[in-house]
Amino acid sequence: MSEFVYLMKNGDLYKLGCTSNLESEASKMKPGEIISSFKAEDPKSFMARLLRLYKKKRIPDTSYFRLSESEVDNCRNHLEGKSNIPKNLSDELTIGLNGSLLFSVITFFMSFIITKMFIFSFFLSILFSSFPMWSLAILGSFGGYDIEDLTLFSTLSNRLKGFLIAISMSSVAYIIYSFSLSSIAF
Repeated sequence: MSEFVYLMKNGDLYKLGCTSNLESEASKMKPGEIISSFKAEDPKSFMARLLRLYKKKRIPDTSYFRLSESEVDNCRNHLEGKSNIPKNLSDELTIGLNGSLLFSVITFFMSFIITKMFIFSFFLSILFSSFPMWSLAILGSFGGYDIEDLTLFSTLSNRLKGFLIAISMSSVAYIIYSFSLSSIAF
């Protein structure tokens, strides 16, 4: 269900929130004014990312912040889509796949430099590239989230996707390893 994630100014405080009815929320917060908003398909995870970004400026146990002008501009850019902050849960899987690719490339080159064995290096690179996906499947995220926000990212569908990708990568690594053992035997 899509909702609005908004930044509202009320006096010298700013509020980050999410609502399905922006006009109703604005009328409740009079004399506050809405600075910027974004209609998100997954508002809770997007808002959790923003809350984490500004957590040092948060007034404890509230959704109010003491933000500087540059932080307000930065938040406005996030809400207006002018930044690359992930806005939905499928972005979490993309982050993991990019991490897997990075692990794979680094592992391959390091292993090949040390062993000079192409197939073995390829096996290790595939095996190590499965680690971020195993992390997603087991932990539900790649870390960096506050414990109260983790449930927003630890969805069953993301864990299942991570598990299936991790199993696939590990299986391919095993097949390559078996092939390398059989080719050494000849």
